[in-house]
Amino acid sequence: MSAEPAIRMHVPESVAGGVLADFVAVGQNGQYFTLDFAAITGRAPDALDAQVVSRVKVLPDQVFQLMRALNEQLAHYERATGKAPREEPLGD
Repeated sequence: MSAEPAIRMHVPESVAGGVLADFVAVGQNGQYFTLDFAAITGRAPDALDAQVVSRVKVLPDQVFQLMRALNEQLAHYERATGKAPREEPLGD
């Protein structure tokens, strides 16, 4: 079995600064998952307003890899900071 090839990431200057996303909505259609990253822009009594800052489509196999990577990084974060993820939803 051959090893996975190395991946050299190149980040274009236009996206290098990143954007804040404090909400993500996830959907799927059988072919891919859609991740809509959004920034909350306001709160009304019955809803949050959010502006999508990036929509990313991911193949199902990649979602499993993403979940493993997120769990690993979250564990590193918790060990380094002593912080656990908050339990309450954003809307409350």
